[in-house]
Amino acid sequence: MEKEFLVSGCNLFGQWFAKEPIIETFKNITNTYCDLSIDFNVKYAKLVCMCWSYNIFQWKDDFFVTGAWAGKENVITKIDIIKEYGLSASELTVVGNDYNIVLLDIKKLKIWILCLKEKLQVTFLDLICEYPITQQIKQQSDIGIVKAVATNTSFLYLTNMGSVLFGMKPSYLDTSHCIGKVCDIACGYNHYMLLTDAGHLYSWGCGQRLQLGHGDIEYLETPKEVHALAGLKIIKIAAGGFHSLALSECGDLYAWGWNDIGQLGVITGDELAHNCNNSTSYSLPKLVDIYDEKGILVELNIVDIAAGSRHSVIMLEDTSVWASGYNKYGQLGLSPEKFPTVKCFKKILNCDFDFKLMCGTWSTVLTRNSISSDT
Repeated sequence: MEKEFLVSGCNLFGQWFAKEPIIETFKNITNTYCDLSIDFNVKYAKLVCMCWSYNIFQWKDDFFVTGAWAGKENVITKIDIIKEYGLSASELTVVGNDYNIVLLDIKKLKIWILCLKEKLQVTFLDLICEYPITQQIKQQSDIGIVKAVATNTSFLYLTNMGSVLFGMKPSYLDTSHCIGKVCDIACGYNHYMLLTDAGHLYSWGCGQRLQLGHGDIEYLETPKEVHALAGLKIIKIAAGGFHSLALSECGDLYAWGWNDIGQLGVITGDELAHNCNNSTSYSLPKLVDIYDEKGILVELNIVDIAAGSRHSVIMLEDTSVWASGYNKYGQLGLSPEKFPTVKCFKKILNCDFDFKLMCGTWSTVLTRNSISSDT
């Protein structure tokens, strides 16, 4: 299936194949800008990881790194350990940060850690954890990894059984008190979130910048429900660097955490009318209203959300895209010179097609499947 990637934001390391270091407006990327001597076509690749200086794509049965790699920039290269260890990309999931790339065998529960700072040294681990007695029987034969996310210091894994594993050398995280089965996970720079299929949201980690949503700045070792949202059914979560987003089944957006640059997108009608910027950070979830360029409240449901380091992006039910926050690298799809920051959600794109919304640290990506064609 052919894919399209519409990208705006940071391209300082050539990770998006474009000539310009900053992609100010959404651009349909291809790898025709590169002198490519290896078998790779981004039109048929799957984007699996976005980091500050590199991206990872799955193409056929391999993973490819684009951007900064082994001290060089503008690189497109295979992750060699796939073949060295007799692995297959279709049986792996991959996640990375500034220091490591982790490849997980989703069925055999084995991990290969590729250290980016130590001449690509590889460390091997068995993903064996001490499970509660009630899950030990299922552990060996039924468990599989369905999602992995990373901070710069740790990793978080979700299994098909709804278990959560935490840490560089993963250990079982107790979620027995959570209402429902864990169905999604997300993390910022130093905070973590999980969502259950019953629509309950839990957070833990560092709350110093109010990103946990509990009304305080405490550090939590274990997940705690965000009680301000307990009466709602949450269907999607997103974690920015130090802020958090939640989408309810009613199509409402809730935001909390650090808001120094407008990444929460929170503003009232009066503030908008008087051209006032709201840079208040919120320790509890805040319902976010969306206003058009005339200051009129937009009464459309929100259907998708994503968050970068200091920006947030949403899609409305009419497939329009709106963004708020930091725009130094053009990640909002706007000129950084004209719009260095945007303090409330601003429409940045009208689309006539359905797409998946994704954010990297300093980028925004819209992906969609195009008409199938032969490779």
